Amino acid sequence: MKVDVAIPKTKLDFFTYSTKDDLEPGDLVVVPIRNATKFGIVINKDSQREIAGIKSVHELVEKNFIPHKLLKLYKWMADYYLSPLGEVLKLALPTKILKKFEFTRRPERAPSTVKAPVPNHYQSIAIKTITEALQAGEYATFLLYGITGSGKTEVYLRCVEKVINQGGRALVLVPEISQTPLLFERFEERFHSEVATIHSTLSDKERRQAWYAIKEGRYRVVIGPRSTIFIPIPDLKIIIVDEEHDQSYKEHTRMPHYNARDVAVARSKFENIVAVLGSATPQIESYHNTETGKYQLLDLKERIDARPLPKIEIIDLKDEPRPYITPVMQSQIEQTLKNDEQVIIFLNRRGFAPSLMCPHCGFTAKCPFCKLPLVYHKSEKDESASLSCHICSHKSPVRTVCPKCGRATLLYRGAGTQRIEELLRKIFHETELALDKEDSLVVRLDRDSARRKGHMQTILKAFEQGKAKILLGTQLVTKGFDFHDVTLVGIVNADITLHLPDFRSGERTFQVLTQVAGRSGRGEKPGRVLIQTYHPEQYSTIFDQLQNYASFYTQELELRKQLGFPPFSRLILLRLRGENEKNVWQEAEKIYDILKKIHGLRLFGPNRSFYYKVRKNYRVFIIIKVSKNYPHRRFKFLTVYKPRKCDIEIDVDPLEVF
Repeated sequence: MKVDVAIPKTKLDFFTYSTKDDLEPGDLVVVPIRNATKFGIVINKDSQREIAGIKSVHELVEKNFIPHKLLKLYKWMADYYLSPLGEVLKLALPTKILKKFEFTRRPERAPSTVKAPVPNHYQSIAIKTITEALQAGEYATFLLYGITGSGKTEVYLRCVEKVINQGGRALVLVPEISQTPLLFERFEERFHSEVATIHSTLSDKERRQAWYAIKEGRYRVVIGPRSTIFIPIPDLKIIIVDEEHDQSYKEHTRMPHYNARDVAVARSKFENIVAVLGSATPQIESYHNTETGKYQLLDLKERIDARPLPKIEIIDLKDEPRPYITPVMQSQIEQTLKNDEQVIIFLNRRGFAPSLMCPHCGFTAKCPFCKLPLVYHKSEKDESASLSCHICSHKSPVRTVCPKCGRATLLYRGAGTQRIEELLRKIFHETELALDKEDSLVVRLDRDSARRKGHMQTILKAFEQGKAKILLGTQLVTKGFDFHDVTLVGIVNADITLHLPDFRSGERTFQVLTQVAGRSGRGEKPGRVLIQTYHPEQYSTIFDQLQNYASFYTQELELRKQLGFPPFSRLILLRLRGENEKNVWQEAEKIYDILKKIHGLRLFGPNRSFYYKVRKNYRVFIIIKVSKNYPHRRFKFLTVYKPRKCDIEIDVDPLEVF
């Protein structure tokens, strides 16, 4: 008998082998390839391929290692995302997962005394609708839309409780590893030792133990980031995707560039189960799916205990003497601290200053590879001061003298979170707020401060316990945190996310601002939001519509319809990169010439990427626009196309088109 076997980390869908064993699709085997042996998954039995020199399967490791329905999902991903099946398995089955393992059962926790809150009217309707779908045992996808603070997590918990009572299991996806411990605590309070989490910050041994324990059904609830969608979970009944709009669900660095939210919906279809997508700011495509009947909309129309939404005030930076912490923001922070309340300050730019320049000759310190301004990072406890490129991670020593004119007059322009932290400490160091010696008035949460394992949880715990009064950070502070003493949110510069050349920039700005604004007033006291911008007129429609998603959606959808962008079309982005600039452009032109002969599509490009050079690689892209029902799998030939001396990436449904 001959079988087709897919092997992780290969650029092909499968290889054909002979075998004397009675193998079935989904079996884990060891097969020879070149001069080595590799693990592989049987995907077809009784193969009809007639090729010379077929080798034999070495060993059957485990029967039904990957269930048939999950294997079907892997095949769908390879087909939809225009990727070899071997590359899908590379993400689904990391090599170290397939090594030997030992189980270690966590000790049982004592029963929790946490009392579940009583759902309000809108929560009750959502819970009832989802549980009815669970009882029917059929596929259904729900979009749980609710303003920030409306209690989506309690809906998740109630639905998972129903699943567990019926003997099933639940998968909960979160966009960031940083969110996993926070949501894990909420679920563990309710379901104790039935909950498992798995993510990349665990050691290889810990991940391997968790992976196999989950596969064997030792846990009822699994919580994790996007890669968790690949894990075999027996008797899976519901998949929950929290903050479904978040870009972290998109795999940006490795092929295939899948979106875990869409894969979750596809898995729900294949396994005939329920999917719940939750967000206060759904992606335009997701909300549109509720209008076309693909998803069912569940609307949480009010905050818990009918708490009011925060009041929003816009500050025009053109009229302010200080561009970062304006007098209005300073006075509001002072009043909040006097009231013994907490503040969140948001700036989506880390480091101290985004550029270093000479005011005399115009010299600007730039990355030698990417030719972009280097960001100045001040020294911290575990790192010395440096000039860093946020695109390729190149670091240069800090300059004190201009290399062009020789003057010691270099200036740091702009502000990042480090600079704002320094300003806040200077402004409020004489505050009358009484703090213990071990406490800090300001804590900063960004990729730099949270780099060390467990440090993010330490920062958040200090703020949650009131040991810090001001939480300053980047997008990490928008990620669904629930701090009841926060009554003021300050946005230092709302314009940063609007400057990218992307049709989604307005949507992203709305999502980020709404999410961070929603951190205010989640307790008994009402909240306020200060938004500083240089363009209050240009973006007034966006700012006025914060917490009014329906209004923003209507306007944005009309614009997308006029331009023919998703959800009214499908985009496929091809990006070529290589060290030889001329060669990259030549190969891009070749591909363009091939594609323009195909009917039913529109092409844009070849164009320079916004970040044209990253390290030593030049980057050029082509965008393919097709109708929603166009069989884009016709482009599968691109997976075996090998451009000369450069690489090609294929991104189906890209979130960034530059």
